[in-house]
Amino acid sequence: MDLKVALTSYTAAEHLKNSLITVSQLLASVSSYPESERPGAARMLTHLLGAVRGDAQRAHQVTGEVPFQRATENLSEAISLTESREFEQAAERVGRAISQTTTVAQGAWGQLTSHGLV
Repeated sequence: MDLKVALTSYTAAEHLKNSLITVSQLLASVSSYPESERPGAARMLTHLLGAVRGDAQRAHQVTGEVPFQRATENLSEAISLTESREFEQAAERVGRAISQTTTVAQGAWGQLTSHGLV
């Protein structure tokens, strides 16, 4: 991985991780909502997950990092599960996406560190 790709990968991974953690927390909170509020929460979360999936897709396109593609796939599954109001399973898929994204960040960090940039 060249340094430009390493920097782009690290930046994209950190941005994506922050978004994924937020989405995960929101998904975990839905079960405490009154039943009448859950359909609206599901719609909002579906849109948010779609936006985050778009970030993961762009990260994959720019860097070529396969874990970003896997994160995108997990987010697609999370969207389907959210639409079905399977919030716990959706949160688990988001957790997998966090893991994939962390893998990219760790590899990029190692590359940047080995060149004395961080």
